[in-house]
Amino acid sequence: MRKLTLLAATIGVLAIPTGQALAACTAPSYSSAMRKAIPTTGINQAQFSQALQLAASFVRCKAGTKPLALHPKLTTVAATHSQWMAKHAKLSHKSTVSGMQSMAIRLRSTGLRIGAGAENIAGFERYNFPAGAFTITNAATCKFKSQSGKPIPAHSYASLAETVVAGWMGSPGHRKNLLNRQYQHTGGGLGFDPKAQFCGRFYITQDYIKWHGPASEN
Repeated sequence: MRKLTLLAATIGVLAIPTGQALAACTAPSYSSAMRKAIPTTGINQAQFSQALQLAASFVRCKAGTKPLALHPKLTTVAATHSQWMAKHAKLSHKSTVSGMQSMAIRLRSTGLRIGAGAENIAGFERYNFPAGAFTITNAATCKFKSQSGKPIPAHSYASLAETVVAGWMGSPGHRKNLLNRQYQHTGGGLGFDPKAQFCGRFYITQDYIKWHGPASEN
């Protein structure tokens, strides 16, 4: 049985977005690199952060909310937290990383002038399993098939981003963070636990902020 886990946290005042969806919402244009299977080592955090930003901005557009802009400092703290969760096989907004023990501390560590912020986290298997049952053809070599007999691929940066965002959209707390009008910038991160069931598990973090702008943006 697949296990999907999601958690959300917020700081500041939240406002649930309202209004009509924008007239034209273009589906995310993922690069060829984003459509390749995610490696188990040497994960490209920038590629995943951008894929997650594209997927998040698309659902925001459909809800009539402006897209999110990427900020590299948010990608860095999100990646650090995701890697900690993967190392400890634990889904939590808390960690033991010095200077990044909580979402609020992580966001402050960026040095950005943040008016409000939120964080969504999730855990998903390495392989892009369907919602229903699937067959384990060879566990040792990570071979799986759907009920129709088709091989199940490992997630790409793009497919994982879309799967994560779809999961968050189905959860009220995560949806509120994801669609919140006041958030302008985001950054996502990815960690991998190779010891988890079904050939490994990804841990995902996406941070959102209302940003007043620092003296330096870099």
